[in-house]
Order: sequence, then structure tokens, then C-alpha cells
Amino acid sequence: MKKIFGKRKNLRRGFTLVELMAATAIMIVLVMFVTNIAVNMLRIYDKTISTLATNADSGMLLDPMQDDLLSASMPDDGNFWFEARYENDVANLEKYSAPELMFFSRPQDRIRRERDSTELLQGDLCAVSYKIAHKSPFGSKTSSNAGNLVYGFYRAVLNARDTFEFAIPYAIGQKGDSESASIPSKFWKSGEQIEDPSDKKKYSVSSWRTEMQNFLVDGIVDCSVFFWFDDFSDGKTKIATVNNSKLVQKLRDIYPDTTIVTFDKSIAASAGSVVFDENFQSKTLGALRSMDVSVTVLSPEGKELLQGLQEQGGSGQVESEKFNEILLEHGATFSRSCPLFGGR
Repeated sequence: MKKIFGKRKNLRRGFTLVELMAATAIMIVLVMFVTNIAVNMLRIYDKTISTLATNADSGMLLDPMQDDLLSASMPDDGNFWFEARYENDVANLEKYSAPELMFFSRPQDRIRRERDSTELLQGDLCAVSYKIAHKSPFGSKTSSNAGNLVYGFYRAVLNARDTFEFAIPYAIGQKGDSESASIPSKFWKSGEQIEDPSDKKKYSVSSWRTEMQNFLVDGIVDCSVFFWFDDFSDGKTKIATVNNSKLVQKLRDIYPDTTIVTFDKSIAASAGSVVFDENFQSKTLGALRSMDVSVTVLSPEGKELLQGLQEQGGSGQVESEKFNEILLEHGATFSRSCPLFGGR
């Protein structure tokens, strides 16, 4: 019996309550530390993915726009071949955030042949349109659900054959209102029926420009542009921009020594003159040189939040305060300087 009791005295005693509590506390601290690191890593990962996505989306718009503007054509015939117009309100976007660009260019990715045909379309000059719309890019069948509506940029490139047959007559004054100078928007607003070579279907050109096949990128919730132009009357280079107080003040702060000319609705240009708001009687002798464009792109998370709010409201529009909050938290702004007409 003494030997047995002696062995029991040599046995290792268990942990005390204080030791268990101390070990548990240390374990909790370690778990919280590791969890915090994991959460931060996931946040960094999500932010990186969001940054990459918004970068890619901005490039999908700015890259072709830059190429199109660089190869834009401005024949020296007195006609107005370039136009930027602020006219339609687009859901929650402010009016100055939804410009339409219309001009003639030689895009490298233009349609060169009809569907199921080996015959090449003659010519290379194409009528080009950039326009923001708030709609479903997948057709009218899905537009009834407000959650399917997206802010999308559409790039319409009319093939060279139809450009020669339908668009150029408007540019040179053979079609449209003959009482005033011709501008590209007269064609894009017209009821001309064109056949899209990609699907062989007939479209009204005014609606075709925002058809699904011309959808470029979604999530563009702000677009501001301003133009550099040479004023031949005084030999100075000036800036032309839409008459928005915030944008004008920002430009004045950045370029304090540059004269800023504003317009309310549109700017049009020929090879030797610039016209503001279709005041052709008081056109400015000069030439556009370049266009600076800035776009705000929503992250994937921002797009989902916006579509969810649209669906809740049922109308496609959301409260201005909530819309601006999404822009501030989930929007990223990208800028690009685009030389015009070959950088001449």
C-alpha cells in the first residue's frame, strides 16, 4: 500500500483553473490576431480586384475613343464634321455628365464585310457615335425590370458603305434641314433605315446607336470633357467646355492663364471654325486640337449596390443622396488626353 501511495504522489498534477483561463485568453488573442490579418488580406484582395476591374472598364472606353478621335476626319470643305452635344437627361446623371460625341473616323475595327459574305465593303470613312444611355444592354425584354438597367456607354460605328450613302449627305447638306449648317447629330437623330451587316437586320439609325451590338461598357456614371482649340482671331489657345460651374472653376484653378469659353448645349467644328450652341452666324475662326476626357467608373460592388437600389425603387432612379454616396465610395476616376484629327 505504501508503494502505491508513493507512486500516486509522483503523478503529474492537472492544470489549475487560472492556468486554463490564461491559456484560453492567449488562444483568443492569437485567433483574433490571425482573423484580423485574414480580414485585412481579403479587403486588400477585394480592393485590388476592384481596382483592376475599374481600370479595365475605363480602358474599354478610353482606348477606342482615343484611337477614333486620333483618326477622325475633318475635310477642308467648310462643313461641320465633329460635334459634342449635351441634350438628354440620363436618369440620375447630371446633364453635363452625359455628352454625345459624333464625328467621322477611320476605325481599325470597322465592319469590313457583311455577315456570311466574302465581299469587302468599300471605303474606310465611318460615322461614329459615343453616347451614354440608362437601359438594359440585353434588349427590351429585360428592360421592364429596373434592376437590369445600367449606365452604359455605346459606341456605334456605321460601316463605310452606309456612311457614304446615308451619313455623309447630312454632313455636306444634301439631306436634313437646309436652312442651317449641317452637323452630325442631324444624321444620328434622323429616321434613316440602315441594315446592320453583323445581323442583317433593319434599324432606325437613331435607335441603332444604342442597340446591344454597340454596347461598350457599363458602370460609367460620370463623363466630363473639355476641348483645347486655337482661336485664329487672337492667336491664343483656349479651352471650351460645357457651362457647368464646378467644372469651369476646376479648369480655372488648374489653368489660371488660359481663357475658358463655355457653351450650354453643343460644340461643333469644321476644318477652320468652331461653333458654340449652333450659333453659326457668330462662329469662331479656329481649330480644335485635342479633347480631355474624365470618366468615373463604378466597381463591381458599386454596380451591384446601384442595381439593387434601382430594383427597390422600381423606377430605375434612386435618391440623389444615395446615388452620390455610391459614387464616392465605389467610384474611380480616370482621365485621358485625346489628340484630334491626327494631332494636327
